[in-house]
Amino acid sequence: MFSLKMNDDQNDLPDPELVARAAAEAVAPRVLEDYTVAIHTLHEKKFTFREIAKWLEEKFGIRADHNSVWRVYTKTMDDYEAHLVAEADDEIERDEAWAEAERDGTLITTSPKAVPTADVPQRAPATVKAAKAAPKKGRKQNRKAGRR
Repeated sequence: MFSLKMNDDQNDLPDPELVARAAAEAVAPRVLEDYTVAIHTLHEKKFTFREIAKWLEEKFGIRADHNSVWRVYTKTMDDYEAHLVAEADDEIERDEAWAEAERDGTLITTSPKAVPTADVPQRAPATVKAAKAAPKKGRKQNRKAGRR
């Protein structure tokens, strides 16, 4: 048989009614969904989701990443619309990164150096034999049957 020891630490915990009253008086934290209108307004002004997240943090100290901004923005959309919005946003960011790389001189558009064919290892010719075609006896029989 087991003998359970009671821990007196339970008596040191605050009264549940006190905790319930404190919870009722606590101010509800703001969630990103509270800023849906601002997010939509910025996106209509061609801000990317990453730029919106940065704007929210710089201007108001609201910590959010581009994924959470996207989720808030697309919450009322169906999956297909949300996918299209995400693709368009990715394309804008890709174009901006390309333009920045061109401005900075970090864009490399040359093709890789060609490797001389003498340096390319040669493989032995394949020794796989092709399978023979099945005999066409069935066709001849069908033709004969049709002539009768």
